[in-house]
Amino acid sequence: MEPTTNREKLQFRLGFTLIEVLVVIAIIGTLLALILPAVQAVREAARRTQCRNNLKQWGLALHQYHESHATYPPGYLFAGPVPNTAALSLEPPSALGRFLFDGWLPPAALPPPQDPGWNWITMLLPQIGQTTLYRQIDLNWSVGAPVNADKVIRPLPLVTCPSDTDAGVFTVLRKDGSALADASTTSYVAVFGKFGLINTNPDDGDGTFQRNSRIRSQDIRDGLSQTISVGERAALFTKAPWAGVMTGGTVRTTPGAPVFTSTIEESPCMTLARIGSRTLNDRFSEPYDFFSAHSGQVFFLFADGSVHAMGSGINLEILHSLATRSGGEVVKTDY
Repeated sequence: MEPTTNREKLQFRLGFTLIEVLVVIAIIGTLLALILPAVQAVREAARRTQCRNNLKQWGLALHQYHESHATYPPGYLFAGPVPNTAALSLEPPSALGRFLFDGWLPPAALPPPQDPGWNWITMLLPQIGQTTLYRQIDLNWSVGAPVNADKVIRPLPLVTCPSDTDAGVFTVLRKDGSALADASTTSYVAVFGKFGLINTNPDDGDGTFQRNSRIRSQDIRDGLSQTISVGERAALFTKAPWAGVMTGGTVRTTPGAPVFTSTIEESPCMTLARIGSRTLNDRFSEPYDFFSAHSGQVFFLFADGSVHAMGSGINLEILHSLATRSGGEVVKTDY
């Protein structure tokens, strides 16, 4: 029966037809498809800005440390072998601070070759407002010692890039795959130099940091604005403790990382990386390479405190020049 009055016609037209609903859904879907990439781009831009600011804070901390100690902090601390290996002491070494100022190497508490392992990030804790945590850490014992277990798992805001999706607490594994200790990750590592065998010769880098390094600003003869100090290495690529090197532990390619190979490296790579034969964010990168969570670029802190983003297509010779502290290269580029 057809509606005869206007009222009946109005009542008859209430609601939507299936075609109308489908058209509305299609319009909403199209709008979302247009809007979501823009929203994601804005969020990533904010994350990049935060990552850059993190590195700037580390730059300020490095300069403050240098002003106080007339040197940059070491890549990481190594106490050296005990002179009399037949009479090893189980007591923790004392006066560790004398190394930082006088070049003195304290006796090792344990025979493994990388202890105590505390790195440049740990040394800079007072400069980034983490004095309480720094005082709680027993530097006389190693990074992996049980007495420090509750400290090295603490997350620190300035050590994590907000785009690094795999950041957090993880388990450091030995070579055989067994668990060594838990630690909280970092997205930033110090520059060892160009090439160099970090695993076997961690004292022989030509960059700003190495094992037991005491590099001064005057030692960076290439110029502070021509030398990189710290760069990104995301946990989504390789997980490593922010606190330093754990003797007996390994650095591994993170499962699911956007690379073609999976590699295991020795513990010195936990806090050091170098520019080798691969460019940035290369699909064949290994744990001693720099690798960013940002698509197409990696942020680096320069020795003068500035931060620059370098594209994955940057010339490898330029990267090699920037990675050395006194190679005599002068790089003219806007990165």
